[in-house]
Amino acid sequence: MSYEEAGELDSPPTRWKERPIRHLTLTIAPLLLLVGCDAPERPPVTRGGAVYVVPMGDAPEAEVRRAVWALEAATRDSRVVRVVHVLPRTGIPLAARLPDGRYDAGVLLDTLLLVTPPDTFRVTGVASVPLSAVEHGPVIGYARRGERALLYSTQALPAFTTEAAHRRRVRRILTHELGHTHGASHCESHCVLAGISSTEGIELLADGYCPEHRALARSALGLGPGHPEFELRVGAERMRLGRWGEAADAYRLALEANPRDARIRTSLGVALMGHGEYLAAEQAFVEASGHAPDAPQPFYGRAVLHAVQETHRASAYLEAAVRRDGNARSAHRAAGILYQDLMANDQQAIRHYSAHLRLGGRDPIVLGRLVKLLAPTTLVIQEPELVIARWQPGHGLILASARPR
Repeated sequence: MSYEEAGELDSPPTRWKERPIRHLTLTIAPLLLLVGCDAPERPPVTRGGAVYVVPMGDAPEAEVRRAVWALEAATRDSRVVRVVHVLPRTGIPLAARLPDGRYDAGVLLDTLLLVTPPDTFRVTGVASVPLSAVEHGPVIGYARRGERALLYSTQALPAFTTEAAHRRRVRRILTHELGHTHGASHCESHCVLAGISSTEGIELLADGYCPEHRALARSALGLGPGHPEFELRVGAERMRLGRWGEAADAYRLALEANPRDARIRTSLGVALMGHGEYLAAEQAFVEASGHAPDAPQPFYGRAVLHAVQETHRASAYLEAAVRRDGNARSAHRAAGILYQDLMANDQQAIRHYSAHLRLGGRDPIVLGRLVKLLAPTTLVIQEPELVIARWQPGHGLILASARPR
């Protein structure tokens, strides 16, 4: 489909309204899973970057030294030169303290990411307070998949009989969390990435990765600042933190090696949009579509951009994105949310939510939103199973489901 079919009948506006983009992190979610893009044109030159250790609160100096020792071994790679540095001690932010006396590990990771020098390959926080993660509850260590920060606490570690045993446990914890930063989930094999539910489980972990995760770690350790894949991850990390300008800088570095990569150029457009550079964002989306005409993500980006600016083109770009999207159920879900949240067009939202259900989708968010929009109507879906849903004020979504006999 041509740009004319998407409503691109005239040149882009020469002046955008000066207004902030609200709830951007929600609306750009469909833009970050990019398809239909070119492969890298040439292997880039990789610089290793540095590994940093940050003592947090009153973490013992001896524990910091053990972390340095473990990270020197776990991040060593023959292809790059990489060193471990200790940054000045930082306090534990009060905002991280939870009602139960533990500290939010996610908040502490963000604290680390906000003090990282530009050449950071990984940054490790060493703490001595009890930690908790939203999705896991109490934890010893924590890292988000694909981001550069990891964290562990000495607070729950058992007593040690020897220094060698102490170092071995620290090495296992840090190697486990580094695996998550490389992009790995927990592993069911005999692997240091196996999931554990108690401090005693550390003793059951392998000393290293299984073959699959060893290959993943080797690939990740070969990256560094300046490598397109590394900069893509940095860009996504900085966008999650709302550091839009830094995200745009990372995507520009990635584009230097692969100027025709529509995936990177679309991500740049999202970052520029978040930074308020609307004309530059529009241009990035247009160029991304030029390199990958069938990719839906640049059209999602333009839909969000025009919706925020309240132009008449937003709907045309959104419908063009849905037509290009290879996952129809996901596309109708995303379109419904964008119509409802950004365009205040409930009728179009209902149309797309209903299409999601007709295609077999049963996303709880879609069901809840649709039933609330239809209230007090009761929604009944008979294929492939009977689903009866109703929005009840004060109680929320009331849902019943049964398979046909």
